[in-house]
Amino acid sequence: MPKRKKTPELTFQQHIADYLVREHKYGVLEQTEITDTEHCIAEDHLWAFLKATQGDQLKKLQDDYGTDAREEVFKALRKELGHTPLWMLLRHGLKVRGLEFRLFYPKPRSAASAATAKYAENRITFRPHFYFGAAIPGEKQWEVDFVLFLNGLPIVALELKHEANQNVHDAVAQFAKRDHAHKIFQYPFLYLAADTNDVMAATDPRREENFRWHNMGLTNASTNPDEYPVEFLYREVLSQEQLLEALSFFLIRVTKREAEGDKQERPAFTIFPRYHQGRLVRRIAEDITAHFAAKGDIGKKYLADHSAGSGKTLSICWLADRLHSLYKPGTSGKLVDITFILTDRKSLDTNIREDIEKFAHLKDVVGIAKKSEDLPRFLKDRKPIIVTTQQKFAWVLEELKNVPALKSLRVAFLIDEAHRSQEGQMGAAIRLPFRKADEADAEAEEQDPEELIAKVIREHDVNQLFVAFTATPAPATVSLFGEPFDTYTEAEAIAEGYIVDVAASIISYKTLYNLHCHFVPPPEEEEKVYPKGVVSKVLMNVAFQDDGLIQYKAEVMLRIFEENVMPLIKERAKAMIITSSRVAGLRYFNIIKEKLKEREATYKVLYAFSDFTHPETNAEIHEHAVNELKDGELIEERFEGEDYRLMVVANKFQTGFDQPLLAGMFLDKPVIDRNAVQTVSRLNRCHEGKKDVVVVDFTNNAKAILKAFQKYRKGTPFEPDEPDPELCPRLHAEILAAGVFTQNDAHDFVMRAVTGTDAQIQFVISGLRVRFQARLTSPEDRKNFVYRLARLVKSFHFLACFFTYPQEIKEFVTFAEYVGPQLIKQGSLSDLMKRIRQTEVIKAAVEYQGVTTSAGPVKLQPGKGKK
Repeated sequence: MPKRKKTPELTFQQHIADYLVREHKYGVLEQTEITDTEHCIAEDHLWAFLKATQGDQLKKLQDDYGTDAREEVFKALRKELGHTPLWMLLRHGLKVRGLEFRLFYPKPRSAASAATAKYAENRITFRPHFYFGAAIPGEKQWEVDFVLFLNGLPIVALELKHEANQNVHDAVAQFAKRDHAHKIFQYPFLYLAADTNDVMAATDPRREENFRWHNMGLTNASTNPDEYPVEFLYREVLSQEQLLEALSFFLIRVTKREAEGDKQERPAFTIFPRYHQGRLVRRIAEDITAHFAAKGDIGKKYLADHSAGSGKTLSICWLADRLHSLYKPGTSGKLVDITFILTDRKSLDTNIREDIEKFAHLKDVVGIAKKSEDLPRFLKDRKPIIVTTQQKFAWVLEELKNVPALKSLRVAFLIDEAHRSQEGQMGAAIRLPFRKADEADAEAEEQDPEELIAKVIREHDVNQLFVAFTATPAPATVSLFGEPFDTYTEAEAIAEGYIVDVAASIISYKTLYNLHCHFVPPPEEEEKVYPKGVVSKVLMNVAFQDDGLIQYKAEVMLRIFEENVMPLIKERAKAMIITSSRVAGLRYFNIIKEKLKEREATYKVLYAFSDFTHPETNAEIHEHAVNELKDGELIEERFEGEDYRLMVVANKFQTGFDQPLLAGMFLDKPVIDRNAVQTVSRLNRCHEGKKDVVVVDFTNNAKAILKAFQKYRKGTPFEPDEPDPELCPRLHAEILAAGVFTQNDAHDFVMRAVTGTDAQIQFVISGLRVRFQARLTSPEDRKNFVYRLARLVKSFHFLACFFTYPQEIKEFVTFAEYVGPQLIKQGSLSDLMKRIRQTEVIKAAVEYQGVTTSAGPVKLQPGKGKK
C-alpha cells in the first residue's frame, strides 16, 4: 500500500491506536491474520483461545473428527452466524457436534471462581484501516477506520473524523452509505462514529437515524491536556473491562414483533446502554461494593436524578441485574440477596414489565408480582429480583422483620419516581375532613407508601440499600437521600434528541370569573378552621366545572387541535386535556363527544379517570362504562388506536404515561413546580416525524410553567439540607410562651390517656378547650395556635428519625397530636359544601394572552370570548 499522507484525521487515529496499545495492552491485528475474509474472522486467534481454555472439549471433538475438528468448529460458527447475532453466541456459547464451546469468558462474578484464569485468556486486538470488499475492479478497497476483535471475532467498528475538516455526522453518513451486505456491518455489536469532540453509537449502522449521541454530558472534556475531548471513548468505552461487561450484562435483544391491528411489524434489534445508564450502574456497583468491604453492610441510599427520556426503566432493570450479580469481595457469597423494584402505581407499570422481560438471561431469577399470591410465593422462594408496587412495601417490610429465615437477608429497593414530598401524620389528619371538598378526585384514605418508605430510609437499616429514581426531586427527597449520586439533565436529553422540548412556548389563555354566594354564615360558624388553600381550590372548581365556560373552552380546544395539532406527526398526533376534577372531566368528555358528533368528525375522544360517585347525582361513574371498554381492556391500549385522538384526564396519566404520538396538551387545571414539569412532559416522548408540540394553558399560568422547566432543566435546584435539631425545641418553647397550655397539662393528659377511659379523656379536653377559648379570643389567633401545634407534630415525626429529644418534648407532641384537632370545631365536608353549593358563576370570560416563550411573552392575535 502507498504511504498515507499525514492528515489531522490520521493523526487522531494514530493517537487512539497508540493509546489502545499503551494503556489497554491491545495487540494490532494484521490484515492477513483475518483469514476468513467473508466472515471477518481471525481464525488462528479463536482457535488459540479454544485450545488455551477448553482443551478437553477440543480433544473430544478431535477424537471423533481428527484433523477436521478445526473445520467443524468454524463451519458450525458460520452456520450459527446466519441466524444468531455474534454477541449472543459470545454470551451463550457455540454448540459443535453436541459439544459446548465458550467463545469468550466473562469476568467472574466471584473472586473465588475457577474461571478467573480463563478470563485472563481473552484477547482483544484491533485492526486500524480494516479493508473489505472492492469498490470497482482496479480501484482501492473500502475500509473502516478501526475494528476491534475479541478472540478473533469482530465486536466493535469505528469511523473517526477530525473537526479540522469533517465531523461526527460525516462519520455516521459514511456508515449509512456502506454496502451493508458485508458481514462487518452485521457482526459487531457496536458501531461508533466520532470526531474530536463528539461520539455517536448504534447497534445497527444501516440508517443514520439509528445513531444516537453517546457523550459524557452536554460537553465532552478531558482532564488531561494531552488528550482529546473524547478521551472517555478510548479510555472507557473501548476498554476490555467495559466491552466484556457489555457482552456479559448490558446487551439486550428485543425480539421481532409481528404486525397486529394498528401496530406495525417491528424487526428484532439490539440495545446497548447509553453513556449515563452504564455510568450509573457501574458507579453504584463499585460504591456499594467498596462500602461493604469497609463497613460489612449495604446500608446506603442513592438518588438518581435522571430526566424524562433518560431510559430510566431500563436503567432500573440493568441496576437490578448488576446488584444480583455482585458478590462479597473475595468470597463466593452474594452481596445482595433480594432486589425489589418498586413502581409507583397500584397496578404494575407496563414499562417495567415490558423492559424487564427483555432481559432474557434473567427469566429464571425475576418474579413479576402480577397477582396477590405472587409476592408471598416469590419471597418464600427467595427470588433474587422481585417486581412489585410501592403499596406492597409495608407488607414486604413486615415479612423481612418477622420471618426468621428472612431477617438476616441483605435487600435492595429500587424505587421508581420518588417525587412526592412527605408531609407527616398531622398534615394528613388536618386535611382528612376535606378530601372530597378539596377535590372530587380524592381516593379512599390510606397510608401513603412513599411516607412509609421515607421513614424506613431515615431509620437506615444496615441490611437495606435504597436507590431512588426521579426526574424532579423535591427538597424533602434531597434531604432524605443527599445530593444526587448521578445526574442526567433534561437539557442533555433534549440536546441528544431523546425527548422533545415541550417548554419552548405555551399558548396562554386567562379564565376570569366572578362568584357570588347566597349563604350568610351565623356568627358561630365564623371561627371554623379550613386548611389553607382548600377554600380557594374548591371555589376555583366551581368556576372550572361551569358548563358555559367548558362549552366555550372546548370549542377553542377543538379549533386549536384541528388546526395546529392534528397535522403533526404525519397527521397522527394526539392530544390530552387536563381537567381540574373528575366532575369537570366528565362534562368536558360529554361536551366534546357531542361536538365531534355535530362536526361528523373522523376522530374520537376518551376520558381517563378513577371511578367515583358523582357528588351531585350520587350516580356511580365507571371508566370502563363511560368509554365502553371491553372486559380487561385498558384505556391506554384503546388510546393507541388511530381513531382515538383526544384524551380527557382527571388526576390520571399526568406522570409516567408514555404515548409518543402525544403532541398537544390543553391545561384547564393549574399545575405548578414539579407537577408542571411532570404533566407537560407527557408530550416529550420522541417519534419519527415529531418535531413540534402544542401546549395551551387556560389558567394564566404559562410563565410559572416555563419557570418550573428552567428550574429543573439542569438537574435538581436543591442542595441537601441538614435537618435542624433545634426546630422542635424552638416550636415547643413558642407554644408554651403563648400561655395557653403548660408542660404539666401535657404530662397530666398523657398519664390520663394511658389509664383513663375515653369519657374521662374527653372531660379533660373539654376543660382545655374552654381555657383555650378564654385565653385566645380572636378566631385568627386560635387558628394560628392550632396550626403551630400541627407544625410541631409534623416536624417531630420527621426529625425524631435523626435526633433524640427529651421526654418533655415527646410528651408535649403526644398531647398536641391528640388535643390540637379538637380545640376548634373543624369545618366539615358538609359545612363547606353547604356554602359552595350556594356559590355560582355570575360573570366569566376566557381571554387570550398570547404565546409565552422561554424568552418572554409574545402577543399574536388578541381575542376574547365571553359567557
